[in-house]
Amino acid sequence: MTAVCDTPVKGKMLRATKLGVCGDPILGAGGWPVHVTSKGFVSVEYGAEVDDGEEIDQKDANGDPLVYEPARRRIKLYNVTVTAGRVDPELYTLFTGMPVVLDEDGNATGMRITSAVNLDSAVALEVWSGTQLKKCVAGSLQRPRFGYFLLPQIIDGQIGDFTIENGAASFTLTGKAIENPGWGVGPYDVYLRKTGVEALMDPMGDQDLLHLDWTYLPPPAPTCGLTVRPPDGTVAADATDATNMTAEFTATYVPAAPDNTYTVDWGDGASSAGPAEAAKVSHEYAAPGTYLITLTDSTTGAQRFKSFVAPAA
Repeated sequence: MTAVCDTPVKGKMLRATKLGVCGDPILGAGGWPVHVTSKGFVSVEYGAEVDDGEEIDQKDANGDPLVYEPARRRIKLYNVTVTAGRVDPELYTLFTGMPVVLDEDGNATGMRITSAVNLDSAVALEVWSGTQLKKCVAGSLQRPRFGYFLLPQIIDGQIGDFTIENGAASFTLTGKAIENPGWGVGPYDVYLRKTGVEALMDPMGDQDLLHLDWTYLPPPAPTCGLTVRPPDGTVAADATDATNMTAEFTATYVPAAPDNTYTVDWGDGASSAGPAEAAKVSHEYAAPGTYLITLTDSTTGAQRFKSFVAPAA
């Protein structure tokens, strides 16, 4: 068996997704997960809380060994501390369950910290890092590599100590990361493979606390506040091209006017203006390969990833 060995370097992005009472991701309009994507963090600390178990060492009436069973340790949970250098009220309220403060236009401008115990709110936390790899690996996927870290459920979120002083203030978000089979494979694609973009191959199980891996799919772009639903559609081979080297994107969702402009980045340096809903736009690739297609809302920066394998099978 071969292995991929690398070193995580620097934190690139985090994504916090709101969870329901059963640990399932909360979905908003059009099945889009309720989440915040941010790069305004300084660090994410993972501290294992270990149950050391109980040793059994029983001697008989003569003082000779009768039964010995060594203590067996297990990780109960991870204590997570996110140090944030940017105040995003909706990220903080997702994490802690505290009420958000709105201005007269309905914008989230702050939050209210209360003495109530946070029993209901929970989030899944994904973090991307860079790696020490300085060049793309040879092969069909000419992409930089990222570290991917998933905690499928964080409960008991709180805001820790902070100081206002002659300098940049930082805030700490703390919580307890526990198992969550309700996450399953998650609502997002997190890998770019030879066959295209994909979610987790195996769902998170009853005892899975942390998933970490390498991926060639980049993290989504950061947004301020809840990430709005980005444009969406289907990608297929253009039936009019016998070489199967032309990808055709058909729009199934376009952000509402006046914010209905978006771009289709075809992954080879070319891009197109996004079509209207139910309309199509196509692009012919010059060389075979697996291409990452990125749809980006021009107003909010929200992104969705697609892929195309040229020539199509």
